[in-house]
Amino acid sequence: MSSQRFFFATHDFSALPESIEGVYERVEKGSLLTPTNTPHSAIIKVDDPLHPPTPLWLKVLETEKVVGVAVESVLELGPKVGRILVAVTDTEERLAFFKDQHRMREVIELKQGDCVRVQVTSSSGRKEKGILRYRGPVCHKQEILFGVQLVGSAVGKGFTDGSFRGQRFFQCDENCGVFVPGSRLEKEHTESPKRRTEKMDDTNKGRYEDSVLASRNPAESRPKQLNFLPRGVTHKNPLQTVERGQISELGPPEEERKVRRIPEEHTLEDEEPKCLATQPEAPDSQSSFCPASEDHHPPSSLYSPPSSMCPSSLQLEAATLSHRLEVNSMVEVDDPPIYGVIRWIGQIAESPELIAGLEMEEEMPTACTDGIYRGNRYFHCGPHKALFVKLRNCRPDSRFSSLHGQINQIQRCNSIAFQDYASKSVEENTPPATGNEAVERLTGWKKGIQGHCNSCYLDATLFCMFACSSVLDTMLLRPPDKNDSDSYIDTRDLLRTEIVNPLRKNGYVCATKIMALRKILEAAGKSTGFTNEEKDPEEFLNQLFQVLRVEPLFYIRTLKKKPQGCIFYQIFMEKKQSVDVPSVQQLLEWSMVTGDLNFTEAPSCLIIQMPRNGKNFKMFPTIIPTLELDITDLLEDTPRQCCICESLAVVECPDCYEDAGISPGRIKQYCKLCSKQVHLHSQRRGHRPQDLTLPKDLNGQVMFQRQYMELYAVLCIETSHYVAFIRLCSQNPPLWVFFDSMADREGGENGFNIPRVTPCPEVTEYLEMTPEQLQQEDPKNMPTYVRRLLSDAYMCLYYSPDLSLYK
Repeated sequence: MSSQRFFFATHDFSALPESIEGVYERVEKGSLLTPTNTPHSAIIKVDDPLHPPTPLWLKVLETEKVVGVAVESVLELGPKVGRILVAVTDTEERLAFFKDQHRMREVIELKQGDCVRVQVTSSSGRKEKGILRYRGPVCHKQEILFGVQLVGSAVGKGFTDGSFRGQRFFQCDENCGVFVPGSRLEKEHTESPKRRTEKMDDTNKGRYEDSVLASRNPAESRPKQLNFLPRGVTHKNPLQTVERGQISELGPPEEERKVRRIPEEHTLEDEEPKCLATQPEAPDSQSSFCPASEDHHPPSSLYSPPSSMCPSSLQLEAATLSHRLEVNSMVEVDDPPIYGVIRWIGQIAESPELIAGLEMEEEMPTACTDGIYRGNRYFHCGPHKALFVKLRNCRPDSRFSSLHGQINQIQRCNSIAFQDYASKSVEENTPPATGNEAVERLTGWKKGIQGHCNSCYLDATLFCMFACSSVLDTMLLRPPDKNDSDSYIDTRDLLRTEIVNPLRKNGYVCATKIMALRKILEAAGKSTGFTNEEKDPEEFLNQLFQVLRVEPLFYIRTLKKKPQGCIFYQIFMEKKQSVDVPSVQQLLEWSMVTGDLNFTEAPSCLIIQMPRNGKNFKMFPTIIPTLELDITDLLEDTPRQCCICESLAVVECPDCYEDAGISPGRIKQYCKLCSKQVHLHSQRRGHRPQDLTLPKDLNGQVMFQRQYMELYAVLCIETSHYVAFIRLCSQNPPLWVFFDSMADREGGENGFNIPRVTPCPEVTEYLEMTPEQLQQEDPKNMPTYVRRLLSDAYMCLYYSPDLSLYK
């Protein structure tokens, strides 16, 4: 039997539709396509310059659409490569993997028993050590997956014992194995002790004078005399002596020392900038560098491998161990100091030591460039602000050091260090996007809300509240009144114009805007730690509603008592329910019935907190987020139907609630006749039914109207890290996406978190399963996002489609 043929889209292009009435289809780069028969309804436009008269008809695996494409628009793959790429479901991840030919070749050649590095989850950028135990198809599918046994510190971080959906492929301990596509795998390369020693010797070779590396003008015929200060800043034409090959400073006159100046040798007035794509051009072709993080030059995906041009880890460690400096570290040079941010670290031909490219706080017209050194561009910044110095001459910025020498992350969040990650203000009120527009705006790398300094609880909650729903927009629009403080308008507008509107319009909010809100919350209430500590979403909601003086979202009360306003409802369980896999519907009803609680009226928004004993202890390993929540029988003064004969109910019996023999899964409410018959049973004679409160004007025939609320977001927690799932599209079936404000990171301790929003269509399939079907599923074999949604739910957010924004 012939092998399946695969075609790959290396770029975006338009394709012919399957039907005559269809419009041109867009095929995204990274898509996989397979041959299919020519559709009977296909039509070819002879005069169409964009498409050939005899297209190649292919089926796009991601969308299952049949399209006609030009042969030159796609690349045919070998069967082995195609089967490996089919297992990569994310197109960006697949494209990045395909472009990394070296890593792909290594993955293709992997054998059982090879040592590898594996990315356990798609949301984690860290690769753990493991041993390849299986490679091949699973569950009779054509794609190739890799089964890896985790070793060392990664033991226990997996999700299988070597079995996948009930079929065993290899043997390992519980939670010590993973099945991943080839894109999340790389071969473990080990070095011999001899080779490692040689690298360290190369790193320590040579001792050169402390210097600032000036960008020289090639038009000059002879070099100018330079003086090298101990801190690495040069001055023009000093007096100097030379002894034993070393340059020692006699120093400029006293009056010259008072002038803050960088020499003219740093300017490049006569040179044109040249883009540095992979490495500097000759004569600096041997230079090595670590690329700086730039807002307008993001990596193609989270899975891009590190550049092969970076200095060795030993070299970087030796040079930065004392101060732990890295790209985006805030530093100072010279004494008295001048301040800047490291934008690039690497090597150049003139020096065996590591060089740092700094973006200075203030312009230095006589010395600095805009990121160019010797005609080669290493990073981008404003004119006259780039300075190149030896890395060992840099010190951490003393203005932001704490008592322990650590960077003050709160102050740093508002420094120039975040300027490449800034988000724009949006004044006009922006409704949530819908359909394909929402997918385009909100999904991808650097989308959502950027996390910083333990902010995930707040990032995930805000994303759930506002990204795809306007049900809570009343808090953004309330005009001030006489009871509001002077800061109310500033706080409201910060939330509206700096966070919610930019999120909806551009799909991204910088951490500096979130930090501004955190500072307000810190200053406004009795609770501290909003700017730097781990908090819970309920703490944030309480503080935010208090600061903005927002009305409670709903009122509940027990019989004959005063209503109590609430922002969210926390499900309390006196004992564990008999159901193994409960739904939110069951848990909400059980909690309110046993607590003798009712809603005073139908809320427009309902936030439900799952039953837990603290962050880490879950009362149920799996909870089904009910897609459509029926709250009819939880409303007071509302006509209800008898759970047996469906006539008007007049009593409710909490003692019957868990009786599976009577309408299982529903609140036990009866008409007078059914109540009498039910309680004739010997086991129910001790029950005490309660009279229901009925509307006073109820007479004649009753019209029963159900009150439903729809799920639009789920807030989840795993090991103190909060993430979110939101329903992005209202079409059927809806598209769910996963948000993590700290999905990736550029740099180390002084780096930046990169948020990411990832489509997860597999979630829809599982949410539509019945509880009986879900009970048959093994959580260990569920897709990663599905398992996180069902196992880690912390809060579920519902809205009423029948109630408008202004109730």
